[in-house]
Amino acid sequence: MSAIYADFSVANDLLQEANRGRLANHHPVALEKSGRIGPLVEIALAALQHPAQYRSVVVNSQFATGLTEALQKRLPFGSGYQDRAGVFPLGLINPVTADDTLDWDLWTKHAENIATAQGLNRHLIAALLGALVELQDNVYEHSNAPDTGLVAYAVTPTSFEFVVADQGIGVLSSLKQNPKFAEVSDAGLALELAITDGVSRFPAESGRGQGFHQLFRALVGHNAELRFRSDDHALTLHPGSDITSGATILAQVASLSGFSISVFCNGNSLTGQA
Repeated sequence: MSAIYADFSVANDLLQEANRGRLANHHPVALEKSGRIGPLVEIALAALQHPAQYRSVVVNSQFATGLTEALQKRLPFGSGYQDRAGVFPLGLINPVTADDTLDWDLWTKHAENIATAQGLNRHLIAALLGALVELQDNVYEHSNAPDTGLVAYAVTPTSFEFVVADQGIGVLSSLKQNPKFAEVSDAGLALELAITDGVSRFPAESGRGQGFHQLFRALVGHNAELRFRSDDHALTLHPGSDITSGATILAQVASLSGFSISVFCNGNSLTGQA
């Protein structure tokens, strides 16, 4: 029997069965790692949403094991000397602005150091980690449940990936708090609006929600693939010269509470030393 790899498609298939109450009736499901941590985060969050349904699902991945433990204990991992992947569960207080930022500082600094030690472009890695920090701020701004959030990273000699996710109210419910978008009823449209400049739960005159379009444009321009997932839709931006020329794919998927953003960057822009 051929191996089943834990990619986004398989993660969605499992969740669809779980939402229908049928996953627990399947034979034990053993998944092999796909080379991406984004799907592993989605599987872990789905397992928290449907614990009984996912009891027979096993992912043969050291990262997946560490992720499950980190979510259970709300303790980070991934700042050890040779660690090339890690997870930082978020709490009620933003670790970037907390009185004691030591754990967060060590974790992010290690991610930067191990990436540059692998030969990745130090300037681009610094920019990606800056984007990670901005996106984790989004959990505190919009999720209404920051203590369900997490940040994760993974490094290879040719790629850098990070994920920011939560189990909060999701993009649609957040956006509807802005009177201008109160009538929006589709999670796919909400995702498309959310990556538009100046769109957020806050009214335009507040001056908030202005920077994400530029951030996403910069990431796509650096050969990054971006995946946004909330409720029953996923929006993927494939690399291009900018956010307007890369391929954009909106798809209906199995419903998962909260919001996740997966950013995967590889290729010459990452490994070049300019």
